[in-house]
Amino acid sequence: MKVRRTLPALILVVGLAACSESKPPAPPTEQQIHSSDSAVVTGEMGRHPYRCSDGEQLFVDYKDDGLQIDLRRSISEPPMTLTAPAQGLQYVGETATVTFKGSQLTIVEGDGQIRTCEREGTG
Repeated sequence: MKVRRTLPALILVVGLAACSESKPPAPPTEQQIHSSDSAVVTGEMGRHPYRCSDGEQLFVDYKDDGLQIDLRRSISEPPMTLTAPAQGLQYVGETATVTFKGSQLTIVEGDGQIRTCEREGTG
């Protein structure tokens, strides 16, 4: 008799659990996209060219699942390394900070100079 009473309640609970909405996964950040991108023109994992507002080309290498970037003015130049504490946050280095918004990055140098750079090949 008790089985007859509890069976409908059990079916209702299982049915409600199956209908509960699960949150869709958050979209990946730009850093996550770039850090896992192996199909870049240079053939190097996570490297993307940018063109800055002053005309200078800049190469950005994404490392450590996007939590570290190396900035280079040329491929052969030693990099300036910056790190972020979490995805989507500002990167900080010894002499500069970098923030990303879409395909654009903004560099604030230690002397206060601000440069905006656009990722090449996105248009």
